[in-house]
Amino acid sequence: MKTLKLAFRLLLERPARLAFTTLATAAAVGLVIWISSGYEALEKTYDEYSNLALGRYELTVAPIQLDEGVYVSEKVLAELRKDPSVRDADPMDSLRLAIRIDPKLNERGANAGNREDSSGKSAAGLSPASGANGVESLRSPQGPDGPGSGPNARLPSLRFIATDASLPPFDLSAGVWFERESLETLSVVLRKDVAEGRGLAVGDYLSVEFAQPNAEGDTEVLLQVIGLLDAPSLSGAEAVGIPMLVPGSGEAFVTAATLEKMTGQAAQIRLLGIALDPNTDITKFRFGWAPRLNAFATPVQFQEAFEIEEALDQAAAAQNVRMQSYAATGIAMVVAMLVIFCSLSMGVTERIRQFAILRAICMTRFQIGFLITFEGMALGVVGLFVGVGIAWLVLRAIAATYDQMLYHGIGLGVWTLTLACLAALGGAALASLFPIYRAVRVKPLDAMIPIQSSAIHQSLSWWWTIVGLLLIAVNPLLTFVLPPSEERVYLSMAIGFGSMTVGFILIAPLVVVLVDLGLSPLLTRLFGVDPKLLASQISNNLWRTVGASIAMAFGLGLFVGIQVWGFTMLEAFIPGNWSPDAIAVMEPGLPKHVAARIASVDGVDADRCLPLVVEQPRLIDDITGSAQRPSVTRQDNVVIVGLDPRAALLAPNSLLEFDWVAGSREEAVMQMQQGHACVVPDHFLEETGLSVGDSIALAPPRNSAHPAIYRIAGAVRLPGWHWQTKLTGLRPRTHRAAALVFADYESVAEDFDLPVASHVWFSYADSIERSERSTTQIKEMVTQLLEQEMRRRSGGLSAADADTLRPQDPSVRVVAVQGIRDHLQGAARRWIWVISQVPLISLVIACLGLLNVMLASVRARRWEFGVLRSIGFTSSDLTRAIFLEGLLIAIVAALLSVGFGLLGGWCGSAMAQYISFFGGLHPPMVIPWLPIIAGVCLVLTLGLFTAAWPAISIGRTRPMRLLQQGRDFV
Repeated sequence: MKTLKLAFRLLLERPARLAFTTLATAAAVGLVIWISSGYEALEKTYDEYSNLALGRYELTVAPIQLDEGVYVSEKVLAELRKDPSVRDADPMDSLRLAIRIDPKLNERGANAGNREDSSGKSAAGLSPASGANGVESLRSPQGPDGPGSGPNARLPSLRFIATDASLPPFDLSAGVWFERESLETLSVVLRKDVAEGRGLAVGDYLSVEFAQPNAEGDTEVLLQVIGLLDAPSLSGAEAVGIPMLVPGSGEAFVTAATLEKMTGQAAQIRLLGIALDPNTDITKFRFGWAPRLNAFATPVQFQEAFEIEEALDQAAAAQNVRMQSYAATGIAMVVAMLVIFCSLSMGVTERIRQFAILRAICMTRFQIGFLITFEGMALGVVGLFVGVGIAWLVLRAIAATYDQMLYHGIGLGVWTLTLACLAALGGAALASLFPIYRAVRVKPLDAMIPIQSSAIHQSLSWWWTIVGLLLIAVNPLLTFVLPPSEERVYLSMAIGFGSMTVGFILIAPLVVVLVDLGLSPLLTRLFGVDPKLLASQISNNLWRTVGASIAMAFGLGLFVGIQVWGFTMLEAFIPGNWSPDAIAVMEPGLPKHVAARIASVDGVDADRCLPLVVEQPRLIDDITGSAQRPSVTRQDNVVIVGLDPRAALLAPNSLLEFDWVAGSREEAVMQMQQGHACVVPDHFLEETGLSVGDSIALAPPRNSAHPAIYRIAGAVRLPGWHWQTKLTGLRPRTHRAAALVFADYESVAEDFDLPVASHVWFSYADSIERSERSTTQIKEMVTQLLEQEMRRRSGGLSAADADTLRPQDPSVRVVAVQGIRDHLQGAARRWIWVISQVPLISLVIACLGLLNVMLASVRARRWEFGVLRSIGFTSSDLTRAIFLEGLLIAIVAALLSVGFGLLGGWCGSAMAQYISFFGGLHPPMVIPWLPIIAGVCLVLTLGLFTAAWPAISIGRTRPMRLLQQGRDFV
């Protein structure tokens, strides 16, 4: 009991230190709760929605590209209905249409008793004949607390899904579904939450506005609500850009005949709902049908619940942010550990003589260790409770503000509290270990011996420095010299990064001493401070300085590492200089000789302009290993481009400026001209284990029974081909591809039945500045050329060319490569900044640890400062000296963090090649100096800012007051 009372007194001995340590720990806990709880609720929302979004269907079928005018073919529906495993195949159309609500009409209907009650009886009675008059726009929607509001009533429009399915896609909570004999009736079934948000019930009416073709003004159609569906909702789904249409996307359901009457156009098939026989193996069914679905004129694909959740995760980054919550827990735990360590370490240093006296009088080593353990855990517990309390208040405010997006609510779940406890208590436990070790080693005789600076200098062991440097070398050794297998990559990462972290901690004392010896004299001359005031200050209090420096270096080190890792990974996806300036995408395509005329268009470099044929065939064999672990380079298909090999690769002003890794330009061109030879990216050879001279077998989508064999004639570096093919329509059949392959025009056109060129690659004839302004002009001229060819076709073009031109409206897009670069870099910078915020926040929190160090350092030297003031040093001299002391600690933190970040980011980006979906491209290391310099400046500024309070406090204290404090031994 006496030991416990003493522990309490020691804890309360320094109220300011207790307050700052508690505040820092609470901030770290709040950081964990802020991230993990909010996104845990978001992920719960996504998970529930994805499991329910398909309704009674096990699968849906939709076009791979959800572009306007792209529909599912009738042939797909017919073929699927022939399959005995398919119980129902229901086609659906989808449109977002403006609506209007007539409150007076619905009020009359309610008074007349025509609304359907919850029993589900049919609503009848009201005639919609005259309901279009006096209809009011839904401008001020209200929520469940009032008619017409809530998250689903923000827009005066609804997403309608048209279907003639005999059964509703979701359970009915009220009313009825469309009956076969009444499919012509103008009625609508609403999602329950939409009806509540709009203030509608069964029996009410809503009016739909649509501009019909060949009609003056908007057409208005009145629909009666006959049922409510208990379907899932995800408010804001379209706002975050979810690239997937599912039955759950619908807010209002009508029949195909009703949609046709509203729009004046026949319903199209944008989506197929597939209900399977209960005994069907979904996996076998999907993979059996996948090649057949891909072979249709409009390639389509299956969608399952897990793919919906994946689309949600990709659109809103829920999965990434959940991982960020785990990372935030680790960061917060380390920050709490370092801040508490600084506090405990200072307490042990200040109480060395007290501990020695207690050891001499009555206390055992165990009891001394208990004092430190209690103080450390008490700091963690108090910080935990304060952090949880503040975080709870903040989350309540967030939940009240953003309840429309997080309709599950947001709060402190069990998992969130577990992470918070781990951060606070785990950090406190780790922080106590070394101070306990120092305290229990105190001998009773130490009470008679003042601690001198020289004794502290002895703690700097050169052996520690050597061991630290060796441990730092472990990470690059395991990453680049002895690269791991995919099965052991996580073990290698744990060993490598763990060793590197310990290594930087071990060399921190050396960095402190070197900074003190090298920069202290320079800074004193620069700021006009007597060198004796700053001599050996940070190295005399070595462990204080090391603790504060590491606390600050941790946040900045992670920031630098994220920047290096992010921009290094980004380098592989930014289109390189090998690519021409722009690509023209043409619908319909043109014959090769006609497309070649684009070279004569003003603004186009005639020597660097070639027509292309493009296809995306599947690989006959899974040579990339996509079935084991798919990634951006491990897919079951490739994009193959056919072009003139000599003009593209060997001409004096060749179109493609490749960096050759295997094979030679001349030999590759010669083989390509002979036919069925190709050039592949270097990463494709690494993933497949192939080499120059080997062959790849491709399955033509329109003739999969006759594989196309291509011999590899060379390998080149193609940085950025992924995004270039994504944004230019070079992936016509699926959204992923293993490689961009180049072959001769004739072979590709013949093998894959491509009679026309769909793209033209070209460079600008003038400067980049001029070319950006002339892109629109080039597009217009290419469009004119395309229209001329279409007119010539109808006017008696030769039979061969006439067969190659498809009768459809011409469309041209000109995509500049520089625009792709700008778009990608801008998006990547924003994303990297988002994940860099947590380390920067931890850096600010760690400044509280530095403030504790500065206060302890100043308090220990108050008597010395009093003496200095008495012999002639001014308050300005002392203030500047303390500012410089804070700056020196910040410099130590900056050096440690930059070294850790550069090495960690370099090794991390290399390890990502084995585990990341976007790995496998092996980009060179990129050092983004601008954000790194900005981070270093932030650390230096925080160091000066943290030293401000102690410096100004000493400067404003009178010399006699300083002398009265007595001399502390440190």
